[in-house]
Amino acid sequence: MTTAVPRARQTALGAYRLLLRSVAQTFKGDESTLLAAKKEIRQKFEDSRGMSDEKARSDLIYEAYDAAEFIKTHVVQAELNEEGHYKMAASQQMAEDQPPEGWVEPPPQKCS
Repeated sequence: MTTAVPRARQTALGAYRLLLRSVAQTFKGDESTLLAAKKEIRQKFEDSRGMSDEKARSDLIYEAYDAAEFIKTHVVQAELNEEGHYKMAASQQMAEDQPPEGWVEPPPQKCS
């Protein structure tokens, strides 16, 4: 997925905040997963804090924006209900997501 990131928003802090908001929205109500995601995000940003290569830093910031968009549009939490079934709630953004151009729905498979 390629997401155009406006030049003014290409900051590490902006990417960090966007990632945190994305995981907070996606994992709302699942404290252990939310905590693990926040910890992972912080660790990745801390690991590259002193990076001096401008191109590499820019690439990482772009990847962070792309990851935030991916989380918002492709990651779903499922909850086990009383009947033993999993229930998912897709966000409005997911519902509006379109399949890639040229994608053709496969024909239904026949049971043998």
